[in-house]
Amino acid sequence: MQIVALIHRDNESYGISFPDLPGCISAATSLDELLLDGKEALDLHVEMMLQDGETLPEFRSLDVLRADPEFAVDFATSELVTLLPVDIPGRAVKVTITMEEHLLMRLNKAAERQGYTRSGFIAEAVRRKLAG
Repeated sequence: MQIVALIHRDNESYGISFPDLPGCISAATSLDELLLDGKEALDLHVEMMLQDGETLPEFRSLDVLRADPEFAVDFATSELVTLLPVDIPGRAVKVTITMEEHLLMRLNKAAERQGYTRSGFIAEAVRRKLAG
């Protein structure tokens, strides 16, 4: 799933906002940093909404948003419009995996050192790998 993100430029800084998630914003001094910070803000915003029992809105397509007069000014003043992936947390599902015994021992030690369970450590590693 993806969400439309509007990127604005103000002198030497950039801002990112999401028309379908009012209040979800971030700012940075470079576009690279902005996209990383914006993705983090987006993920946290979605996670907090779900934790608070709120229903996520339907994420509209770029074409639908452009046709909405409420956002005409936002689109006209945006430096860039892009799509970002939305990670929507779901329920945990048990899986069985196989790996080399020595690697499993290293995994367990690393997870313990960093305060994770084995499953939590693997899930975080997968999230980071998928995020690039």
